Amino acid sequence: MCGIAGTVTFGTTGPLTGFPATACAAMAHRGPDEEGYHHDARAALGMCRLKVIGLADGSQPAYSEDRGIVVVFNGEIYNHRSLRRYLADRGRPVRGGSDAHILPVLYDELGEDFVDRLHGMYSIAVHDTRTGRLLLVTDRVGKKPLFYSRLADGTVAFASELNALMRHPGIDRAVDPLAVDQYLSYRVVPAPHTIYRDVRKAEPGTVLTFEAGQPEKRRRYWQFDFTADPAEAADPRRAVDTVDALLQRAVADRLEAEVPLGAMLSGGLDSSLVVAVAARQLGRPIHTFSVGFEHDAFDESAYARAVAEHCGTVHHTYRIGVADARRSVDRILTHMGEPYAFPSAIAADCMYRLARDHVTVVLTGDGSDEIFAGYRRYRLFQDLPHIDPAYAAKVDAQALAAGDGGIADRYQAILVDGVRGGVKDRLYSPAFKALLPDHPVNHLRDRFARTGAHRPELDRVMQVDCGFWLPDAQLVKIDRMAMAHSVEPRSPLLDHRLIDYVTRIPAAAKLVDGNEKVLLKQVAARYVPDSVIHRPKQELAVPLESWLGSALRPAIQETLLSEASLERGYFAPDALRAFVTAFRPEHTYALWTLYMLERWHRLHTDAEAFPEPAASLQPAATR
Repeated sequence: MCGIAGTVTFGTTGPLTGFPATACAAMAHRGPDEEGYHHDARAALGMCRLKVIGLADGSQPAYSEDRGIVVVFNGEIYNHRSLRRYLADRGRPVRGGSDAHILPVLYDELGEDFVDRLHGMYSIAVHDTRTGRLLLVTDRVGKKPLFYSRLADGTVAFASELNALMRHPGIDRAVDPLAVDQYLSYRVVPAPHTIYRDVRKAEPGTVLTFEAGQPEKRRRYWQFDFTADPAEAADPRRAVDTVDALLQRAVADRLEAEVPLGAMLSGGLDSSLVVAVAARQLGRPIHTFSVGFEHDAFDESAYARAVAEHCGTVHHTYRIGVADARRSVDRILTHMGEPYAFPSAIAADCMYRLARDHVTVVLTGDGSDEIFAGYRRYRLFQDLPHIDPAYAAKVDAQALAAGDGGIADRYQAILVDGVRGGVKDRLYSPAFKALLPDHPVNHLRDRFARTGAHRPELDRVMQVDCGFWLPDAQLVKIDRMAMAHSVEPRSPLLDHRLIDYVTRIPAAAKLVDGNEKVLLKQVAARYVPDSVIHRPKQELAVPLESWLGSALRPAIQETLLSEASLERGYFAPDALRAFVTAFRPEHTYALWTLYMLERWHRLHTDAEAFPEPAASLQPAATR
């Protein structure tokens, strides 16, 4: 696992040779063990490495035999051994001991199609010095991040983290109003947008190609495809056996490491199943990690201990308090590089900090809710417009009434839990509204338009979640919080071969009579106690409402009612004062969302977070 960065020029000016080192210094947590750099007349590339495989001979950058292809790479290629054999059989032996070293040779052999052979999690930069071409590649699901910007002269700069990329002095730091509007709704900035107008996120399963005198080319080589095949659900036992076998294979692939390996264990279905399968395959105790809270309603630690005892793990628990929340906020925003308002990142921050004391690699149970129909909101969506009164507060009734009743409007009414439409209308300043075309806008409509109107609605909803919610809300949290503590997370339930099979199974076979993840529960019954399988689902959450109403309230009010906040321009000052002062419990997530936006501004736009470019950042002479 690494952080990568670089800049490639396509004009007459040479690259900023010092940028990769400056960027890697900003994300040294991603790779504290080793650095490596490449410079030529067109490119300056770098990486910082967390050693997991090929400890002694896995250095990067990696090169083809003639050194015409250079690669920097972040992630893990789980089938690197079979790819090494494949290349050897074709007369292309690979030098170097890590998975990184297969990549330039594989690209040289297959061209852009090399991505189809990769099983793993990765972001890859390929610089072909013979043609001057730059390829930026992301893994199928979007586990590993990659940010990039194309400057006015055609230069491309990229990095694994936004905070690192913004160390490039040529990138404009103007904030994107549309990104702010999306963030306030969803509590994240969805790809391909970032909070900055001139910076983009590389979307999952994508190859971006840059060449001199050519516009950016974008090819989606894989995506979630919820084209259900009823035959896959015709024999339930066969479906359970197939999922079981695919999960076994996915876990086995993720156990290779030359450093200590453990697992996250919340006590929920997904992490418990992954731990149970891994424990059986390893045949020895592994370290497992969980967090607890003083508030019983949020504390799953007892369930985690029970699963740890069942699986014979060496278990560790950390109890989170409000002081941890205070400490985590700035770390979250620093590593995200942009506003991010999922309070569960606090719990993730604490879990990975705990894990780092014992291991370098962890297995996680993330990723099953989107493909196995595990979210409560899927039940809510099916129940619209007749909502159980117990869940009525989870639906934006105003947004639902304002829409035309289409699938995008109905799901938007459920998914938006940051600053809802009616609150936005009250808070936005006239000047900020004028910056938003067609305000108010439902940002989900274009996504649903790509799902195919002929498919069952719940399948379409799950496909939208997999292309947006999973990479931009969930996987962002896992990657940034794990790497903040130099821990590599691996998620067997996000193996693309497992996904390809499960997405062919109709949603109706996964959510049955309100019972979520029926298929996965049948698999889990082979490995974990019934008490884990059938207890109510509890997402990794924190007691935010309690904290905001007590210990965190003064800081949030002081921040949002400060002169800087009131003059930011997004909100009408009087409306913001009234909203914050009222501090109503039903606005808990809205207040947190507003707070994290303002706190981000304090860290990244108001403070001198980015030093002046040093002499080492000057362009190199073209050779």
